Amino acid sequence: MDDRAWWIWLQHGLAAGSSKPKRIFASYASIEDFYRAGEEGWRLESYFTEREIQRMASFTPEQAQAQLAYAEKLGQRILTPEMNTYPQCLRELRNYPCVLYMQGTLPPVDFMLSIAMVGTRRATKSGCSIAHAMSYELAKAGAVVVSGGALGIDTQAHRGAVEAGGRSICVLGCGIDADYLLSNASLRKAVALDGALISEYPPGTQAMASNFPIRNRIISGLCDATVVVEAAGKSGSLITANDAIDQGRDVFAVPGNVQSTMSRGTNQLIQEGCAPATCALDILHAYETKYRILIPDDPGSNVIFPEAASKPAKQLAKKPEGLSQAAAQLYDSLTGEPQPVDVLCGRTGLQAARVLAAATELELRGIAQASAGQRYALR
Repeated sequence: MDDRAWWIWLQHGLAAGSSKPKRIFASYASIEDFYRAGEEGWRLESYFTEREIQRMASFTPEQAQAQLAYAEKLGQRILTPEMNTYPQCLRELRNYPCVLYMQGTLPPVDFMLSIAMVGTRRATKSGCSIAHAMSYELAKAGAVVVSGGALGIDTQAHRGAVEAGGRSICVLGCGIDADYLLSNASLRKAVALDGALISEYPPGTQAMASNFPIRNRIISGLCDATVVVEAAGKSGSLITANDAIDQGRDVFAVPGNVQSTMSRGTNQLIQEGCAPATCALDILHAYETKYRILIPDDPGSNVIFPEAASKPAKQLAKKPEGLSQAAAQLYDSLTGEPQPVDVLCGRTGLQAARVLAAATELELRGIAQASAGQRYALR
């Protein structure tokens, strides 16, 4: 039996977010020893619910092994707390995930500045621009940007990091293979090129409202700090901020209009003592002695101008004539920073093959240039 299968069995029985594995290891040398204690032994421990006992009894280690094989068949890697590749920062949590399913390559968050950026799905135009610009600058400085893959602030956080050529981690509240926000599928693929998609939920698990608050502790747990960009008075983003505080992590909040509902939660965090963040420099300076990060000499380059944060430089120039329809669409989506094909697919709505053909057309005309990893930018 693969050791990882025992962790899958345990996570299935206790469900995501449980803090009971630490109690189990106080009495048993291994999960296999705990399994062999059986229902009678589990009941003697007196801290398991009847539902947990039934789930542990009805799900066999063989089924866990089959789930492991299925995940690997889908191209997902499985990390457990016993493995060296499992982040130490998560291992220290009282309710660490027993299993992480992953696509891509997990950045070494234990040794890099890692920042969670969260906020409302119903973000304002200004909030989206702030999240994008701040994430872009953080990634440019070498930080890992972590978020949850949702619409609004999450999307802009991931997009900013990807467009900066940096690393991002998307922590999902469903199985990696689930049909969750298909409009963001290309962005998730782009995240996985240089970062990772991770979830403690096995393949086939669909997104449920109850999953996301449980997932939030992983977002904050991976990071040195959580930045809340926009949040209502009651929101999942505030749950993430509270998780960060409980975990001994820092919390920053972007101050907002006192009359805006979307700023109520962030302004409340500042009132409660969280540090305000108006630009990436506010965050970077807090960690410049701990990590090797690239802080720009010109502070103005980090100041957020919402209307211009992601405005392509080419808008100042006239679009070249005689382009094919696909090349014209791609031209409108390119900036001076190299972008991966998956991001360009999402921006243009074109299939990868058409994006590559359009990119070749622009290259031949001296308009665009290719970079390593099939990334394209304006020349």
